[in-house]
Amino acid sequence: NTNNINDDGLNAIQTQTLEDFANSLCCSACKSSKSSNNTIIEIHRWTNDSRIYFLKFPSAMTQKMALGRASVFLEDVDLHGQIVSSIPSGRSGGAANYSGHNMRVNSFCTFLNRCKEETKELFGEEKVLRDRLMECKIMRTNKRGEYESSLAKDNDRWHPSEEQSAILAVCSSSDKKEVRDALIHEAMHGVFYVSRAFQKFCYWFWEESMTEEERKTWVNFLIGLRYNASTDTELAVNELQAYMATERKLFEASEAAELKQLQLKFSRAMTEKTSRVNDNGGLEASLTPSIGSSTKLVWL
Repeated sequence: NTNNINDDGLNAIQTQTLEDFANSLCCSACKSSKSSNNTIIEIHRWTNDSRIYFLKFPSAMTQKMALGRASVFLEDVDLHGQIVSSIPSGRSGGAANYSGHNMRVNSFCTFLNRCKEETKELFGEEKVLRDRLMECKIMRTNKRGEYESSLAKDNDRWHPSEEQSAILAVCSSSDKKEVRDALIHEAMHGVFYVSRAFQKFCYWFWEESMTEEERKTWVNFLIGLRYNASTDTELAVNELQAYMATERKLFEASEAAELKQLQLKFSRAMTEKTSRVNDNGGLEASLTPSIGSSTKLVWL
């Protein structure tokens, strides 16, 4: 591991490969089952792109309490845009209760700023995460006292960048395959946030290659998972690429035949050479996530 220094040289954050991050999540699950007093949120940058941060929480509950409410605020089918007083449990909690989370650094800042505006008390775990991101110089406060990403390009109001720094988290588990499958899915969200070329391909596929019927089928699938996909196109497109690139089980059921066909269509578009899109959908080799020899994107 090498050190990656922030703009001001303070609080260097070590880089980490996806495989090392996955292994650390499995190892810490074994340790925590033997009881651990660790309360620190560990933060690394992805070796392949230093704008993507891996967050490792001391427990699944800590992760849920730190990021669940922000996920509801950003993504929930009914509660998006709202600061809920508690995270809905079970299926009604949607993305808040999943083992993986991803968002732009500035999206988490938007959540914090809204809490401040509405004088909603932060959960203890949200405060710890906020303070850790500030301490690591991933986040800062601006002259107006608002939270924002510390990466200057993320905040350029005159030339807004489609490429933005992001945070990813996956729960620790002793199930190595579960961790790797969740992590490669979250890594694809990270890639979407930092690669304009890949974003362009995903939007091309959504707008030009998919039929109206396919878009409707996909949106309905996401609504079933409690994502606000009917009004948030970016969310629909971002989830589309992550599922199409990494899902190996869900679409095998007979009732998911349409989604399986859509996945094959996406894979073909990613691998075919056409004049309309970049090779490999604009996905650079250096940004193509894989974990070990067995956890790869579905077309590889």
